Amino acid sequence: MGAKPNDWVWGSNGTALNQSMILLTAYHSFGDQKYYDAGISNIDYALGRNATGYSFVTGFGGKPAEKPHHRLSEGDNAKDCYPGMLVGGPFLSYYNDCKNYPTDEPASRYVDEVCSYSTNEVTINWNAPFAYSLMVLEAINSKK
Repeated sequence: MGAKPNDWVWGSNGTALNQSMILLTAYHSFGDQKYYDAGISNIDYALGRNATGYSFVTGFGGKPAEKPHHRLSEGDNAKDCYPGMLVGGPFLSYYNDCKNYPTDEPASRYVDEVCSYSTNEVTINWNAPFAYSLMVLEAINSKK
């Protein structure tokens, strides 16, 4: 499933992983390979196969998100943030949260900085479909 302009909303990674959740559930139910391939593609996107090159999951990948807008990660004085959290991702609109976005291109409009609450926030409603997608993927692959 290709991205559409209205997919670059606040929490665009949540949009992608909601799609993945539905696609992998469809594959699990019906067995059509195209659902599996599309669902995996969105997981790959979240883990770094995207226009930014970032893994939007803290602590994972060659270029992971490291400075999420996340109170616990900000306030514990630890060097590294908590691993395994999905951040929001590229966002089309502008907010005065950070001034150093590298580009105006929607797919690349992301910055890994605590100040970027519009692209680097962590919420349960984006992490839940990611976790669900990984669990369905595990269920599918444990049967192979």
